[in-house]
Amino acid sequence: MTGTLHRPHTLQPPPFAPLLGRMVLAGLVAGALAGIYSLLVTERAIAPALDLEETRAAAERGAHDHGGALFSRGEQLVGGFLGTLLAGVVLAVVFAAVYALVRHRLPGHTDLARVCLLAGIGFGIFALLPALKIPANPPAVGDPATVGTRTAVYGAVLLCGIVSAMLVAALVSFLRSRAVSTAATATVAVGTLAVLLGLVLGLLPGSPDPIAADVPADVVWDFRVASLGQLAVLWTTLGLAGGWLVD
Repeated sequence: MTGTLHRPHTLQPPPFAPLLGRMVLAGLVAGALAGIYSLLVTERAIAPALDLEETRAAAERGAHDHGGALFSRGEQLVGGFLGTLLAGVVLAVVFAAVYALVRHRLPGHTDLARVCLLAGIGFGIFALLPALKIPANPPAVGDPATVGTRTAVYGAVLLCGIVSAMLVAALVSFLRSRAVSTAATATVAVGTLAVLLGLVLGLLPGSPDPIAADVPADVVWDFRVASLGQLAVLWTTLGLAGGWLVD
């Protein structure tokens, strides 16, 4: 598409204000689609876990306790959708700032290609890597006493992922400065990244929460797949929509 940001085959940075505005619009679209995915897919995956959690709670409080949830499930769904929408906008703002800083380092001849590449890196670091090391659990799984440990492990995974990406980016810049071929640079970069991420997955501790015996394995698996799918929708839409709007 044409517009003030259209600069084909150049590394001249686009003005930040229109870049930010178009990325925020892409974030709204991404958040909306991720929210719809949550309602249609994630909600079905989480429903059995919620039923199990409610059964446990009812057994604990006894048959004569008629206390209900503070918010109805419908209110929770609306709140979740709005939260996902807001998350898409916030992510887009951060994404726009990062893209403005690293655009000149990203390969590709168009902003669409560069934005999609950066979105793919973001998905790998902030969604796929944590899902492999400390995957999300449904409501029926998890001990409140381990929240601190889980948060620390999750933060360590993200930090290691970011550092790994920065190291690989620095390595690529060095190889380019030495006029190393594109194929060789890509091979070294992929191999280095695989080694670094393998160390992250192998050395950091996993989730401290065991899966309770009364929680079916398919309930946990379906929830984890649905959660990762929702993040995939968010990042993919942000990359495609943001790249198309900026290009």
